[in-house]
Amino acid sequence: MRTFAIASYSLYFLAGLVITTIGSVMPQLLAHYEQSYTVGGQMVFVSAVGFIAGVPISAWLMRGLKKEKYVLALSAVIIAIAQLSIWSLPSFGWVVALNFMNSVGAAAIECVVATLMMEVLVGRRAVVMSYLEVSFGIGALCMPLTASVLIANQAWQYSFFVTACLGLIMAVVWCFISFEKERSDEAEPLDANIAPPPMFKNNHMKRYILFAFVFLIFIYSGIEGSLNHFMSSIFLTHLEVTPYYASLSIGLFWMAMVVGRAATGWIIRKVNYAQYLRWSMFGTLAVIILFALCREAVVGFILVIMMGLTMSGVYSITMVYANHTFPGMARLVTSLVTAFAGFGAAVFPALIGYAMDHSGTVSALWYIAGFAVFYLLILLLGIGRFYRHQAGVALNECK
Repeated sequence: MRTFAIASYSLYFLAGLVITTIGSVMPQLLAHYEQSYTVGGQMVFVSAVGFIAGVPISAWLMRGLKKEKYVLALSAVIIAIAQLSIWSLPSFGWVVALNFMNSVGAAAIECVVATLMMEVLVGRRAVVMSYLEVSFGIGALCMPLTASVLIANQAWQYSFFVTACLGLIMAVVWCFISFEKERSDEAEPLDANIAPPPMFKNNHMKRYILFAFVFLIFIYSGIEGSLNHFMSSIFLTHLEVTPYYASLSIGLFWMAMVVGRAATGWIIRKVNYAQYLRWSMFGTLAVIILFALCREAVVGFILVIMMGLTMSGVYSITMVYANHTFPGMARLVTSLVTAFAGFGAAVFPALIGYAMDHSGTVSALWYIAGFAVFYLLILLLGIGRFYRHQAGVALNECK
């Protein structure tokens, strides 16, 4: 299982590289093809549609290929082909199509690996997902840092070449990986003790709570996706820094993400899922508001680090919280979470790109803050209220 775990973390590292490649060189890519930020947002939308399509495609491939490792190897090959082709700088239409294909591969990787973890490591889902997310974050951190060096040397397109090479390596590795599904070792660190899964009185309530979780992921992924793809552009237009330092802003964001996700495995053994999500999103909202009001580059970089820390574990803990609420439904819940994560990452950046072109960067930041408010409302008034009601019912039955 150790080899399997390392290979899984490596795939999440690859996915982290993939998700930030376009965003890291977005200004240079749009300038090369003489396109606007609105078109950039539309390109991100098409990419995210590919991510959504990758979820059912991965399920279909698993039925056809039977073994998860072959699906993962094929996904890595798809990413390698797409990235290598973009590196050659074909016509813009081909770039959009190849980025769509690239996202299909990334979605398959995230969906298959996360589902395996949810099914196998039930008692420590949050801890293991935090490790996976750390790997993802390191990849998302390395790409902007790599891109900034390449941009400084007028070779920004080689960002795609780097990811293509790793994709080919991972495809070969996964052809030889062997593993067995087994229960987690009780000696390993477990998640915090939390309330048992709720008892649903009817399917209507069950669908309502499932939809609430899916909508949380939709909103959060929209926030993260908007920041991933437009952070450097926001620094260029809002704080007026040079392209080199603007690209580094994404690196700082993901550096903070990595640190926060590494800490999540420890924090989640001290607090429950709801508490973690509540304070994380309150912190995120406060930092985004401060960033919208900020006009100093140094303060902006500090706020970006704080934003990465507060957002670091929201995606993985939301997924784990959903799987805890619906035991025995890991494949359905994880697939829905992954698909709507892609949907959020499609819709929101398109809106933010349009807002940046037509109403300015500050307005776009206020829209992102509004998304965080929606997340908190659903978490507190929807899911939180339902769990509080369940706790009250359980207490009355004990009496």
